[in-house]
Amino acid sequence: MAGKIPTKFGKCLVEKRLGEGATALVFLAKHEGLGMPVAVKVLRKRLSEGRPEYAERFLREARTAARLDHPNIVRVIDCGIEDGYHYMVMDYVDGRNCMEMLRDMKEGLPWREAAEIVLQAAEGLSYATELDIIHRDVKPSNIMIDSSGRVRVTDLGLAKFTVKGVPELTQELHTVGTPNYMSPEQIRSPSKLDLRADIYSLGATFYHLVTGGPPYLGENPMVVVSKHLTEPVVPPVEKRRDLPGAVSDLICKMMAKLPDERYQDYDTLCYDLDNLRKGKAVTASGFHDTYTATEEDKDLVEVLERLGDGHTFEIEEATTVRDQVQEQQQQEGSSSIPTFDRSDLSVFESPHEDRSTVLARGSGGQEGILFLVLVLVVIGVLGVLGVALFAALSAR
Repeated sequence: MAGKIPTKFGKCLVEKRLGEGATALVFLAKHEGLGMPVAVKVLRKRLSEGRPEYAERFLREARTAARLDHPNIVRVIDCGIEDGYHYMVMDYVDGRNCMEMLRDMKEGLPWREAAEIVLQAAEGLSYATELDIIHRDVKPSNIMIDSSGRVRVTDLGLAKFTVKGVPELTQELHTVGTPNYMSPEQIRSPSKLDLRADIYSLGATFYHLVTGGPPYLGENPMVVVSKHLTEPVVPPVEKRRDLPGAVSDLICKMMAKLPDERYQDYDTLCYDLDNLRKGKAVTASGFHDTYTATEEDKDLVEVLERLGDGHTFEIEEATTVRDQVQEQQQQEGSSSIPTFDRSDLSVFESPHEDRSTVLARGSGGQEGILFLVLVLVVIGVLGVLGVALFAALSAR
């Protein structure tokens, strides 16, 4: 049984718990050396002990974020291990994340306010790319707004280093991210991404901010993923008629299926976002996505749909996660705090049921992805053999 969570992490004296999710807890603390409030993120011990890759990923998140010093990125100050608990010390942001804001504004935020949020987030992400860092999990719950109105991008746990020679976890070869905001290439080839994948996810976030819902809905994660691959996005203006056409066009360009049709850099994107706020013309005006689903994508969707049936890819209900959190609370000596933080999970809205489903974090989910990878490898090998056989017959 795990012991009680320490009341002090390094030089940080815990004052109260701010929130929690299935993987980590966050505390408000006072840094005794600096004399200022900080946030301390603590990995659940059941994960660090039962699955060491979580601890490795957690510390990598801290080291990644510690390299970044930008007003629009949450800064990591320190990290370490206290009584077996892995922790990182971050700037305390006295505000809410975008997902929390959306709960109070079901129809979406005013578009100018949303554009300002996305612009500041883009500036932070642009800075990260200068250090060869891609976020890979841009979403509303990872964008915070402090009491002064400044936007702060957080949670770089899925960040991918593009610098040659930097080792990556084996798990990084599998698809990671939040399917509601995941780019098509992140689904196809998660180990080969560039900044345009983050631009797509930021576009999906912008879409959610102005319409009140994510661009695609489905009964389970695989349905949502399939739609990102092949379904043209419904222009935001068709869901919210008061949106200017330029807002809708800009979002559609950010979410173009083909990376080459999106914004190619943050400078151009920020230029358009700034013009959008000022009522000026944007380069995305009149944009139309030209992508047509390929046979390869159709085959991949067929595989995903089979996985989505639940036979291979496990879908974990929120209540299951809640039970796990409650069990962990009992082990860690706490029962007076919320048992479930929806913003920490990958949430899907079903058109048929009023409930949430989340990606499994157990072995079932990993087996599903491994099955998918195996199927794709087999398809690739058969394709190569077919080409070789055709060439041999032609030579005769």
